[in-house]
Amino acid sequence: MKRRRGRRGFWWWSWLLVLLTIGAVVGGFLHGKKRWEDAPKDFRSVATLSFHVRNPFVVPGKAALVSTSRLADSNEAEVMREIESEVALTPIVTEFDLAQKWGIGTADALTELRTSLELELDRGKDDLYVIVIRHDPAEAAQLANAVAKGVIPRIKVIDKRKKVEMAKKLELELQPFVDEEVDARAKIKSALAENNIPIDPQPGMKIDEIYTLLPKVHDAMVEWDLAQRNLVERQSDQVQYTNYWKKSVRPSLVSENAVPALSFIGPELQPFQVEWSLYGLTLGLVVGSLLMLVCWKLFP
Repeated sequence: MKRRRGRRGFWWWSWLLVLLTIGAVVGGFLHGKKRWEDAPKDFRSVATLSFHVRNPFVVPGKAALVSTSRLADSNEAEVMREIESEVALTPIVTEFDLAQKWGIGTADALTELRTSLELELDRGKDDLYVIVIRHDPAEAAQLANAVAKGVIPRIKVIDKRKKVEMAKKLELELQPFVDEEVDARAKIKSALAENNIPIDPQPGMKIDEIYTLLPKVHDAMVEWDLAQRNLVERQSDQVQYTNYWKKSVRPSLVSENAVPALSFIGPELQPFQVEWSLYGLTLGLVVGSLLMLVCWKLFP
C-alpha cells in the first residue's frame, strides 16, 4: 500500500514538469522574438557607377589576356584599392563627422567605414557597385553615394599620377642613349675642329663622306652614327608607350544613386524563436524534473 502511494505521489507532482516545460518553451519563444526585435539589423544600399579606366597596356603583336566579367584587370584593381584607401575615405569621415556620430575615434571610424564598404565589379557591363551596409538605411545610402561620388575624381588623379610617373620612367630609360649620342657628337665635332673644319654636327645631319678620310674623323663618325641609331631605335620603342598614355579615357559617372533600403539583411525572426524555445525546453525539463522529485520526496 505504501508503494502504491509513492507512485501516486510521483505522478501527482509530475504536473510541475509539464507546466514548467510548457511555460519555459512559450517564454523562450517570446523572449526570442524580443531578442530579434532588439537585434541590430543591416541595411544594404548600392550606388552604381559606369566604371571606365585606362585599359592595361598590350604589347603590339601579343594577344591581350581575356578577363572574366568578375575579375578586375590591373588598372581597375588599382583604382578599387584606392577607393578603400585612407586617402579616399578620410574626407568622407570628416565630411559626415562619423567619429562623433558613432562615438569612436577618427581611426576607428575610418576602419568602421571601410568594413561597411563593399565593391563589386561587373566587367561585362562596365559597372562598379558601391555597397555600404549599415544599421541605419538612410546612413547607408548617404555613405554609398559619397563614396561613389569620390570615385570619379579619384580615377583622374590616379591616371594623371601614373602618366607623370611613366613619363619620368621613359625619360630615365632614354637618358643613357641621349648621353651616348651627345658624347659621340662632341667627339666628332672635336675631330673636325682639329682639322680646321668649322662644322657643328647636329642630330640627323649628314656629314660629307670625304671627311672620313681625315685622322680621327672616321672613327668618331662611326661612333656617332651608331649612337644616333641606338637613340632612334629606343625612341621608336617608346612610341607605343607614349601613344598609350596619349589616349583619352572614357569618363566614368554615377549612373544610379543609392537609396535607403526598404528591407534589412540582418537576423531572421524564426531562428531566434527556435533557439530560445529550445533553451526554454531544456530549462523547463531540468527545473521541472528537480521540483517534481523534491515534491515527491517531501509529499509522497
